[in-house]
Amino acid sequence: FGASATGMALALEPAGDLSGFLGDGPADAASDACDLLFGYASIGLSSGLWAAGGLFDDDGLELTGMRCTEALALSYGISGLLKVATRRVRPDGSDRMSFPSFHSASSAAFAAVVWSEHGPSAGVPAAALAAFTALSRVHRGDHHVSDAVAGLAIGAAAGIAAAGRGGTEGGGPTVGVVLTGDGVIPVLR
Repeated sequence: FGASATGMALALEPAGDLSGFLGDGPADAASDACDLLFGYASIGLSSGLWAAGGLFDDDGLELTGMRCTEALALSYGISGLLKVATRRVRPDGSDRMSFPSFHSASSAAFAAVVWSEHGPSAGVPAAALAAFTALSRVHRGDHHVSDAVAGLAIGAAAGIAAAGRGGTEGGGPTVGVVLTGDGVIPVLR
């Protein structure tokens, strides 16, 4: 589904620059917040939730933090490999690391885990935030529409994989990354 959605977004993507399409009001300010929240800081935040759950003996918070951290590590690993492999130029021309969007991937990974762990009452707002984050990446001129759609698909898949792994006793897939001298390798067992 994610590859199909990305392909359709690429085929239907407008040729012109879409940056600024949300205007200069509250949506613009909210896109700045999404830029901070779902950038690399999201790994620290999810790890912090994991640690806080352990420190305060809150199994639900600990499990959510752990699964968010695993989902983010996997989505960042996959996205990073694709960025290096595709070298797509960003709409603002700043570099060749446009495809796919890390921010979209991390927001969707977070939403998938939150939905799985806490149900639709928490998952629907998290999914809406992920959709807005993807739109904000286009608004800021950091990504093409297809970059944001691909990020959403990668993040959702990583979140589902991490959330669906079962309890900490094993029996489900393991999600992680291996750091080498040559880079980061995502692992899903």
